[in-house]
Amino acid sequence: MLSMKAVVVRDQHQYAVETVNIDPPKTGEVLVRMKACGVCHSDISIINGTIPQPFPAVIGHEGAGVVEQIGDGVHTVKPGDHVVLSFVPRCGECFHCLHDQPFLCTVSPPDGTLFDGTSRIHQNGQRLYTMSFLGNMAEYAVVPEACVVSVDKSVPFQAAALVGCGVTTGVGAAINTAKVE
Repeated sequence: MLSMKAVVVRDQHQYAVETVNIDPPKTGEVLVRMKACGVCHSDISIINGTIPQPFPAVIGHEGAGVVEQIGDGVHTVKPGDHVVLSFVPRCGECFHCLHDQPFLCTVSPPDGTLFDGTSRIHQNGQRLYTMSFLGNMAEYAVVPEACVVSVDKSVPFQAAALVGCGVTTGVGAAINTAKVE
């Protein structure tokens, strides 16, 4: 168990940097030391209550960092790898994932927990939820392996973090809505 600082939202408009604890990764999970995290309008929307989120929660979903530890069964990354975190993972096992429709994954709609329905972050015996499986506004994050994408070590963390939401959302809008080719 590690002690760390994290941005914790306790209720609408009530947030602060607090000291919390994070447990090691379980099977299929990765512990990432966060190096950069963007602030997205979705983070603000959770704080002001526009987007529903169980509280208390560690927010943040645009992040990049370094893999510190991997759980059993993790094969796509290793300690020391630089990664971008993705807030839209696929379980790889449900009907939609098995039929090339991971965007409809029935396991991944975020309820503030990991795939197993639990959280690795806690404080004084109380579970803290995370935003979109991630909770990047913290010193560390334990996330499903499906949420990490390796990037070249030459890519600055501040730029890599934006790929997790801002860049992919913008590119998706341009291609899918504006039909840019």
